[in-house]
Amino acid sequence: MARSSLRSIDRQVMLGFGVTLAILIGVMAYARARVIAVDVATEWVDHTHRVIETIAAVRTQVADAQVGQRAYLLTGDRGQLAPYRAAVRGVDTSLAQLHALMAGDAVQQRRLDTVQALSYEVLAELGKLTEVAETRGRGVAVGAMRGESDSLVRQFQAATARMSAGERKLLVERAERQVRERQAARIAVVIGAIIIFFLAIAAAVRVRSALEVRARAEAERDAHATALALQSREVEAQNQELVAQGEALRRATDQAESANAAKSVFLAQMSHELRTPLNSVIGFANIVRRNPRGVLNATELTYLERIAENGQQLLHTINSILDLSKIEAEQESVELEMVSLDAVVRDVLAQLEPQAAVGGVEVLAELPAPLAAVVTDTEKLRRVLINLVANAVKFTRPGGRVVVRVETGARSPTTPVAISVEDTGIGIAPDRLALIFEAFEQGDVGVNREYGGTGLGLSISRALCRLLQCELTVSSTVGTGSVFRVALPLDGALASLPTADPTRRRSLSS
Repeated sequence: MARSSLRSIDRQVMLGFGVTLAILIGVMAYARARVIAVDVATEWVDHTHRVIETIAAVRTQVADAQVGQRAYLLTGDRGQLAPYRAAVRGVDTSLAQLHALMAGDAVQQRRLDTVQALSYEVLAELGKLTEVAETRGRGVAVGAMRGESDSLVRQFQAATARMSAGERKLLVERAERQVRERQAARIAVVIGAIIIFFLAIAAAVRVRSALEVRARAEAERDAHATALALQSREVEAQNQELVAQGEALRRATDQAESANAAKSVFLAQMSHELRTPLNSVIGFANIVRRNPRGVLNATELTYLERIAENGQQLLHTINSILDLSKIEAEQESVELEMVSLDAVVRDVLAQLEPQAAVGGVEVLAELPAPLAAVVTDTEKLRRVLINLVANAVKFTRPGGRVVVRVETGARSPTTPVAISVEDTGIGIAPDRLALIFEAFEQGDVGVNREYGGTGLGLSISRALCRLLQCELTVSSTVGTGSVFRVALPLDGALASLPTADPTRRRSLSS
């Protein structure tokens, strides 16, 4: 197949991914808009509830004032006027709250003005009855109370009833809108998931088809080269043609190798573009999990928790792949400095102590004293040790232990020459030892099912060791445990390290 056809396939695949991504963003934006609409509808429902409760509070305060007034007129005890005095103070506050809550509703504002005027008239009339009782006697006041006072109270109750009815009507409308928005949000999430699922399937089918076409093209190219090799023995002309085809094949191989290198460079440079959307998904999942309005049930919260957990696992896998790609693309540099190995080892063990405690594994450090400092890259060495110790803890059963040792030289007991991580774990079969440092490989298929993991930790560790001019080796016995050993470089090897600051490297290694 011609290269133009292969390029056309690549363009189609990239176009498909672009369309899929655009649709995914659109679905996420629509789902977010629906969630916001649910929040707005919920806020209006809560607002209406507050209005109804405040109206009820005004009615209660006026009723309390009337009850206290009647109790005073019947008993003559001025202590019975306490509810009346409290109502006089509280009604103003409640009416002010209602004015603020109904600021945008002209009809209810007019009703509120009527309620306010009637409430003040009722309270004023009750105050007059108190004066009548004190000046003309409680009997006269009781007779007056049954007249105009009762009429004002009935008018007040009717006015507040009209306000409450208006708010209840609004509550029904807003509750229905809340239900509609919630249903729309759920439908958006379900439809979005279905669309993403089928788009993923379509993309996978398209990529597989493209790979099959490319494989057939490469097979045809190889067959053609073989035919040219056979024809070269017949005539000199055919031999010249074979040479030309061989040169073309060499160029194609170089292009393939360049493409592979470009792949590593591309992955190494895409860390931000890959991590940012995934971090956004995890972040929004965690925000929705907070459930501030209480609109999500337990099942929905469980689904969100699974989304967040799986997102974190995927982010960890992407980070591992990108780290390995950056190293392979030679984009990692070394920053040399004087490093105290005992401090690094203690820091690593402190970081992994919680994981070991959960698994019932004891972690120990054997550090000679005194211990001379070494020249290396602290962060990269720490990453190597974290990977090795974390693996040792993971594959060691409860009751086992992991020991980190710093070995020193025979001629200089204070000079570190190696760091070893020894565990009493499950061990590695001899036929698997050569494979565990390959990417996505583990000691056994059953181990992968039982313990999980991506199989990238040891690949990254060996790549970092090579970058630091260290040598990572392993010895293991099934059922007994394993020992991973990092041999530190000699002083003379530091000159070849790809440091980010050549001046600093020379000063440290001189």
